Amino acid sequence: MARYPNPPLDSIRSDDIADRAGTAAAFGVDEVTIKRWVHLGLVEALPIPGGPHLYHLPTVAKAERHCWLNGADRPARGGRRPGWRVGQTAA
Repeated sequence: MARYPNPPLDSIRSDDIADRAGTAAAFGVDEVTIKRWVHLGLVEALPIPGGPHLYHLPTVAKAERHCWLNGADRPARGGRRPGWRVGQTAA
C-alpha cells in the first residue's frame, strides 16, 4: 500500500491524470524520480489493466511535498533541476 494512496477511480477527473513523462514534467523532476517514488512506496500508478502507467497528479503532489520537506532538494539525494521552487510548474 502506498503512503499516499490514489482516490477511487470513479472520483478522479481526467485532467488530473498524466503518464510518467507528463507527471515528471509537471513537478520538474526526471522520470526516474517518479519511478523511485513508486519503488519507495510513496505513490502508485492507477490500477488500469493493460494500460500505460498513469498517475493522479494531486496524489503525486503530496508525495512531492513529502520529499521536499525531507531534503530531496539536496543534490546528493537526487535533487531537482536548478532553479526549481515549490509550487512552480515545469516550463
